[in-house]
Amino acid sequence: MRKIAGPGAVGNVFTDYDAILNPNGTVYTADYGNDVQNELILIQENAGIAEAAGTNGYILAALTKQIQDWGKPIGEMYYLDSLKTAAAFDKDNLDTYFNGICLDAIDIYEDIAVANWADFVPHLRAKGLTYNEGISGEKAAFDVTDWDITSNVATLTFANTTAEIAILTALLEDNLVHGGYTNWRSITLAGAIGDITAGEYAITAVDATLRTIKFAFSASNNSGSGAFTTNFYTNRVPGSTTTARVYEATARTLVSANDDDGENINGLRRRDRFQGFWISPADDPTKHIVVLTPNVVTQPGAVNAAHANIDFANTGAGLDGSAGVPSDDGVNGTPRTGKTTDPRSAVGHLYIHGRSYE
Repeated sequence: MRKIAGPGAVGNVFTDYDAILNPNGTVYTADYGNDVQNELILIQENAGIAEAAGTNGYILAALTKQIQDWGKPIGEMYYLDSLKTAAAFDKDNLDTYFNGICLDAIDIYEDIAVANWADFVPHLRAKGLTYNEGISGEKAAFDVTDWDITSNVATLTFANTTAEIAILTALLEDNLVHGGYTNWRSITLAGAIGDITAGEYAITAVDATLRTIKFAFSASNNSGSGAFTTNFYTNRVPGSTTTARVYEATARTLVSANDDDGENINGLRRRDRFQGFWISPADDPTKHIVVLTPNVVTQPGAVNAAHANIDFANTGAGLDGSAGVPSDDGVNGTPRTGKTTDPRSAVGHLYIHGRSYE
């Protein structure tokens, strides 16, 4: 937009009509008027609002939509105190518009389409797993040293290095959260790896110990070695360029990535754990059980020490509930048990911002 510059304007501002001093006033030229009109109409059109006579609230509605769409960075996670579902923009009912996805209302996973999430699907499809994202040691293309095709199953063996081990371990943990390999993460080969052609493949097995990932691939049996790389795009759906996969996140809080152990990788999930305590014999909390074998207990400072007070006779699997209880480790206080290891918290619904929803 620009300021008025037509006849009668003074310093690019409008002047009033005056019969003696300014008999013409400022001339409102068609050129300037069209500029103003086009500026306003563009705001309205950008919100998908068609021109209509007799309206006086559509520019306001368009600005309101822009604020809601762009008020958060796409992909931002946030909490609300009530459950809301995505709803398309309605210029006449602004309060109904909602452009976020509730992650704790998803049943395992949800595939979203670009037809509804024009901005969000491309954003999610571009999100890759990165080790040490933004800090020293950052890595997003992971090294593969060996490949194998056997009975239409491809196996990639990854390098025995810190980043590769961390990613495989984190993927395996995320799979345990997911509950299986069906409709889970994928692996991307930007180029061919031996006889395995470039493409997006659904992961069917992860072995962090052997450093391998498997996926279905139809070709003749063969194997080889070399220097290759792969990527992991966490929300891609193999075979589709117009959808993205969003995963549930129930009973979770936000945790920052890039921990020293490489356990928290941006985009992946982890389970709870029992932390900071020993498991001790119920009759002697000062002794800590480390390894259990039939009728033998190994404790710190003792090798295969027999423990007469543990009754293995009625345990079935080998040890009854009276044999071991959580005990104070001297640092973290009295053990507290439960389904989660969450801290004191305020509970709400977790959302992710998708910018616009149609």
